[in-house]
Amino acid sequence: MHEALSRRPELVLWLIAAYYVIAVAVRILRSDGVQTDESEQLFLSQFLLLGYGRQPPFYNWLQYGFVHLLGPSIAALSILKNGLLFLCCLFYGMAARLIVKDRALPYAAMLGVLALPSVSVLAQRDLTHAVATMWAVSFFLYAFLLALTRPSLGAYLLTGIAVGLGTISKYNFVVVPVAAILAILPEAELRRRLFDWRILPALAIAAIICLPHALWVIQNLQAATVGTINSMRNDATGDPLFDRLNGLVMLVASTLDSLVPLLAFALIGFRRDLLKSWPASSMWTRVIGRAFLLCILLVGLIGIGLGATTISQKWLSPFVMLLPLYLCLKLDAAGADTRRGTARFALPVFILAFGFILYLVVGNIVSPSLGRTAKENLPAADAVRQALAEPGHTEPAFVIAGDLAMAAGARLAAPQARVVLPSFPEGPLPDPASWARTGLAIWRSDAATTALPEDLKIFLDAQGGKSAALDIRTLEVPYPYSGGQMKARFGYAWIDGH
Repeated sequence: MHEALSRRPELVLWLIAAYYVIAVAVRILRSDGVQTDESEQLFLSQFLLLGYGRQPPFYNWLQYGFVHLLGPSIAALSILKNGLLFLCCLFYGMAARLIVKDRALPYAAMLGVLALPSVSVLAQRDLTHAVATMWAVSFFLYAFLLALTRPSLGAYLLTGIAVGLGTISKYNFVVVPVAAILAILPEAELRRRLFDWRILPALAIAAIICLPHALWVIQNLQAATVGTINSMRNDATGDPLFDRLNGLVMLVASTLDSLVPLLAFALIGFRRDLLKSWPASSMWTRVIGRAFLLCILLVGLIGIGLGATTISQKWLSPFVMLLPLYLCLKLDAAGADTRRGTARFALPVFILAFGFILYLVVGNIVSPSLGRTAKENLPAADAVRQALAEPGHTEPAFVIAGDLAMAAGARLAAPQARVVLPSFPEGPLPDPASWARTGLAIWRSDAATTALPEDLKIFLDAQGGKSAALDIRTLEVPYPYSGGQMKARFGYAWIDGH
């Protein structure tokens, strides 16, 4: 394999494609339990809205399309996520090809993306909107560099599309184009691209893409911002100075955590060539280096302004994506021979990527037998299936779920039913004809009580339901791979039409 990659570095692209195909297959076979973001996507894929809360809607819109094409399923979740991650690597390599001379380095840049923990670890575990943002960054880099190196109306419009889609993927994406524009200002050759008339239609198309969601944000400003701000202030002590200093320390720590695997693997691959290339410089190393530092600086200023105490790797994922390209540009500027280095670089990267997929599989299988369970082990879909299999009942017109995990389980087990989550009032409720038919309420229970949860009781009574008359039942469902030794307890009740 090393010799093959040394002779034909383009094989890296096919290996990355194979990795994502395997990731999809393994996720489908692994479990029909879901993580938090996956639960949210399954539930929200019932609705096509301009806004869904604190996250912009682009990923939700894509997921809506995939679910309506493939049905509510783990496949619909996994194909979208891994497809975007593959396109992220592909566009990143295309962007690198525009500004590096070495034939092998665009493939090294793709491997560099895969070496980032946010791509090979966090994304495989449970990311959604951040995945769309990482794709948007690579798409923007390609379009932006195309407009700089081969200016045309099409390239400018493509950049505008990338900015628009990135902005409605995750709000922190906006930092990247702002930093990119500031980064090219000192370069006279590139600065004139900002004063080209073609930037006006690019801005117009970006604004058109953002406008529908922007109008929703104006009308729902608190819903769009409070959740993110609160999560960034999770560990606040109330001391403004200490909290802001702690936020800056977390910013540095999260940045280093994101970059250590990339730098370690790059040193394994390129060895002394990487160290010797450090003094090398070119216009493009200056631009990309400035853009990265400006991103971190802008994030720090935003954190200070918001009083952030927590800045996670996930939040930094769009910005650290600039570093693989920067390292490749350094090697290119130094004129290093990178074919064998790229082949050596591939080995630890693919060990990390495939190794983490294997770790997730082993964890799902082994943990229940050791008495430990994770979110993916919860048999929520099996619980709904058992309730539906009860004699005398047909598939319900609607399912009222106690939490997101149960809502996702209901979507998988009863795909034709409208799933209702009382904690998400923004979603359209079932139509009157559905309320007139039989429904199911299901929730996670415990040994201490069999009562209907209070939030479900309030919701049912508000819809005219007679919660006091419900026949509440319980069922126990074994955790997968536990050998029947561990069971999850659920409560449920059938709701007669009214």
